[in-house]
Order: sequence, then structure tokens, then C-alpha cells
Amino acid sequence: MRDHMSDTAADIIIPVSNQYASTRNLLEGIYRYADVPFHMYVIDNASTDETIDLDKIYTRDITIVRNRESRSWGASVNQGAQLGQNPYVIFMNNEVEISQGWPGNLIAFLDTHPRIGAVGPLGSGPDEWQGVDKVRDSIVPQIPRFLTEDIHERNRILKYHFHRAGILVEGTLSFFCMVLKRRTLEAVGPLDEGFEGEDDGDYCRRLRKAGYVLGLSLDTYVLNRSGSAAKTALADRRESRRKTYAAK
Repeated sequence: MRDHMSDTAADIIIPVSNQYASTRNLLEGIYRYADVPFHMYVIDNASTDETIDLDKIYTRDITIVRNRESRSWGASVNQGAQLGQNPYVIFMNNEVEISQGWPGNLIAFLDTHPRIGAVGPLGSGPDEWQGVDKVRDSIVPQIPRFLTEDIHERNRILKYHFHRAGILVEGTLSFFCMVLKRRTLEAVGPLDEGFEGEDDGDYCRRLRKAGYVLGLSLDTYVLNRSGSAAKTALADRRESRRKTYAAK
């Protein structure tokens, strides 16, 4: 099933439900920009659009799992994780847009210390703490103020200033794009399948309880297209959980 197996290989798990154009854009980006061996697990939750035909388009380094009924985000991630064997596991939202070298950067910082449990990139969300503008204003003022909206140019600028560098963070990481080691996932256990959306706050607390710290890669910027009202409400709930956790 898997064309690549190596010490740096990653299983990339992508829960989807419809949103064919977004999913295809992400898959094309992974094929084009991934700089480590990988295998993708697309967990399709009862899609009714062109998503059902993805396996006619993509056959290399990919497994598409079709669920007859929609499963939660956590259940979908667990499903993909159980199928994979590679030493790194990446969770991804299908509305993410990526650039050159994104997985290698995240994995490189993850590997700088054995107690780093998970690493995420800088995001684009103006209201999320992990967004590049928020990080610049609150934690790392050395991040340049961009004069371009181009994701690739932004990543080239970040690479110049922060190549393979990152910081440890308090609170939680958003799971729109996150990497951890498979052995960490096995030690902490599967995601809670009861969550409506991405099980980030709860799982990050479990990582910390197990003795891990969390990292943010400063040379990797990811565009996260999450503009729907439902996702905005979900982001608000995640932020509320993050503040509650940070206050403890």
C-alpha cells in the first residue's frame, strides 16, 4: 500500500466531508510541496459531491477511506492513525493551503527535543492566537510585517529569518495542521471521539499531563481557510477552552 517507508516518513490524516475543491487543492499541495516521504489517509465522511471520485484521480501514496455515515473529526483522525505505520503523524484540515517544505520544517523542530509532543505552524487566522499577526504582536516581535499576501513569498521570508527554528508555547495548538510522533500518539492515546470539532484543547492538555511540551514552528506559515459561521463558533469555543486552560 505504501511506496515510502523511512525514519522521516509521515502519515497525513485528512478528515473530509464534501468540499471537493478544497480537498483537491490540499492534496495537490501535498504532492507538490512535501519534502518528506508520506502516505495520505483521506477519511471521507459520507460525501455526496465529487469527493467520492477522488480515488479515480489520486492513486499514489494515498488511501481513501469511505464512511457511510459521518463521523466526528476525532473519530476520523483515529481511524486514519490506526491504518498508518509511519513514525510521524500529521493532522490536517482539508481547507488548509501549504507551501514548500512545510512538513520537513515542522518535523525538524519536533525532533529538537524528545519532550516536544506536538508542533504546529503559524496560521493565517486574524483572531486565533496561532495566527502570524497575533504571534508577532504577543510573543515574537522579530517576525517581519509582510508586504505580500502570497503564501510562498511569506514562507520564503520566514525561512530566511527563522530557518528550522521555533518556540515552546503555553496553552493549546490548533489541529488544522499539526505533527506529532506516532510513539507520542500511542503513549497519550487516541483523540476523544465525542468532540464536535477538532479535539485540540483536550488533547493538548493530555499531552502536557503526560509530560510533553508544545511547539510552534516559526519558519512555516499555513493558510487556513475557515470562514464559515460554524467554524467561527468552533474557533470561539477553542479559544475559550485555551484561556481557561492557560489560567490554570
